Amino acid sequence: MPITFAIAALLSAAAPQPSAGPVIAAEYDFAADAQQIGVRRAFLAHFDSESWLFRPQPVPALAALARDPDDGASLVWTPEIAGVAASGDMGFTSGPWSAHAPGVENGVHGHFLTIWKRGDDGVWRVQVDGGVSHPPLERPTGEVKIVSIANEIATAPPNIDDLARRRSALEKSDDELRAALGKPQGGASSTWQKFADPEWRVLRKGHSLTEGADATALIAQDASPLGSAARRALDVAASGDLAYTIGGNTDCKACGSYFRIWRWSDQGWRLLVDLEKP
Repeated sequence: MPITFAIAALLSAAAPQPSAGPVIAAEYDFAADAQQIGVRRAFLAHFDSESWLFRPQPVPALAALARDPDDGASLVWTPEIAGVAASGDMGFTSGPWSAHAPGVENGVHGHFLTIWKRGDDGVWRVQVDGGVSHPPLERPTGEVKIVSIANEIATAPPNIDDLARRRSALEKSDDELRAALGKPQGGASSTWQKFADPEWRVLRKGHSLTEGADATALIAQDASPLGSAARRALDVAASGDLAYTIGGNTDCKACGSYFRIWRWSDQGWRLLVDLEKP
């Protein structure tokens, strides 16, 4: 009961749009299970059968988790931002986390980024999970900011052909960004500007979720060819307004890995959250 009341209070305080509530609640349930039944079992219980996990390259999650030991480490996290597609079948969350190994006084801290998918059974499960490490936050807010995803699609959802075109446009946008990032340092600046959403955020090692002009300054520090790795997977919400792309493999270690959240806006895909790591 205390956990239920805490979730209700946080949802009320965040004043989310009605469609954002279920994915936020799913995140809180996931975090609560990590405390009650252990991290590994909670991940296995909340991840989709075809989900991805970054280690540091994207790998099939369930196979990786099945090999993980139950070492008793603790992992605590809470959502900070969330967004849900108009179709209610895809959402994302991001927020701070901290982990402590048994018997170790000092832990490690960072930010996570998660894509959620709602199954045919109505249950929200993790589709992709990644994150970066950074120093502990001085004052985590505990609030959840709702990022509005739906725009014109809320009243005019795309048909099958339109959705296929948006999927193709996503591939093209991701390819263009990857190609630009693979060029010498500085070659990607105009491409970032082209695809960056006005509300975009970035996640980089050593930094918490960074927005706006600070995000632009932060990505300028990226070393080429970080973020240009081969794409491993992508998906688009049924409403065509929210999508993700992920990439990375061992063939190009300097290319690192990436995890990108995209929002359809003004007849094109705009980068809403970008996570890259060496």
